[in-house]
Amino acid sequence: MENREALVMTTPAPSIRRLRVLAILLWFAALPAAAAPTWLIATPDETAQAGATLQIEVVKPATQPAWPDAVQLRLTRDGRTREVTLDVVGPATPEDARRTYRGVLPADLTGLVRAELAGAASNRLALLVGAPDAIERMRSADAEAPAPQPASARALVFPPNEPALSANEPMYFVIGSRSTARFQLSFKYRLFDPGSLPVAWFAPLAGLHFGYTQTALWDLGADSAPFHDTSYRPSFFWQGAMPGQGLMPDLLRGGYEHESNGKDGASSRSIDTLFVQPVWSIEFADGRSLIFAPKLYGYLDKEDNPDIQRYRGYANWNLRYGREDSWVLATQLRTGTSGHGSAQLDLSWPLRRPLFARTGGFLHFQLFKGYGESLLDYNLDRGTQARVGFSIVR
Repeated sequence: MENREALVMTTPAPSIRRLRVLAILLWFAALPAAAAPTWLIATPDETAQAGATLQIEVVKPATQPAWPDAVQLRLTRDGRTREVTLDVVGPATPEDARRTYRGVLPADLTGLVRAELAGAASNRLALLVGAPDAIERMRSADAEAPAPQPASARALVFPPNEPALSANEPMYFVIGSRSTARFQLSFKYRLFDPGSLPVAWFAPLAGLHFGYTQTALWDLGADSAPFHDTSYRPSFFWQGAMPGQGLMPDLLRGGYEHESNGKDGASSRSIDTLFVQPVWSIEFADGRSLIFAPKLYGYLDKEDNPDIQRYRGYANWNLRYGREDSWVLATQLRTGTSGHGSAQLDLSWPLRRPLFARTGGFLHFQLFKGYGESLLDYNLDRGTQARVGFSIVR
């Protein structure tokens, strides 16, 4: 019997696709036994994505007494054949006319792919398989059998193939004595795609980013559980890889940052700064790495807190030591011009396999001592703060 194979490049509406798939299956089922393949398969869409879930509808022959728990799908591309296991979705009974099976496509299989059942005669499908994206890689990370290798120090500071929306500073929620909690959210967004026309005109545009970090102190033990203070830090900066040889850093970041607590009157605090942040990394034989990333800044405006440099100074001295599959210790030191300053230590331990560099699930310990844990308290020392919690970016 000549195999039926079709590829439609446009994507119809979901409801129309479902009706068409059902019609095809019923049409095949109605053909004479001598003309139709033994097994019939169809997909809701003619396109798929590498590394993502593929769903197929299956009609079994009348001679098949029961539905299998799984089927093998043979995928052929340029003469190379791969097989993928698809599991049945939901309970199946022999009376069912058709069943849905689902599995994950290989992450490295793209292009025009021929699909058919392995070990049983079936019709063939033509699928246009696109490259995987970051979201699908996250969804399928736990299903991949091989455990990822620890990321190198350079991959930590400048991950390869980083998506447009990516991790920036650590993200965590920790709580300490007297039910005082602290949490931080942070991300960055690359403004221009490397393959875009503006980047083709002027390559440095590929390094332009918008960043945002929000840090809050939450007094859970007080009446109505108020937020003591929250700092909002939008930024606009350029980031790019450097040679990393000799005294040259591995990465360089620089730009503008605004920080404020969103309050007015006597409680209002805000600063505007220009900053530059070189990043150096060293890898050791035991797999651990040391990252040194000082953030140097100058004040453009500090009207709400004109003496903030006496407590914060002009630099954040950032160090990070450890390895991705084990504990990591990060420190931030500040020294003001008056001799006042602060120290923050963050120790984290992975609770699950990493999704990608610096991102996963971690048990998180935090210790803060000195002045200015929040922008509102930039000139106050509220004593040593010890907290424990969970982080998703470290």
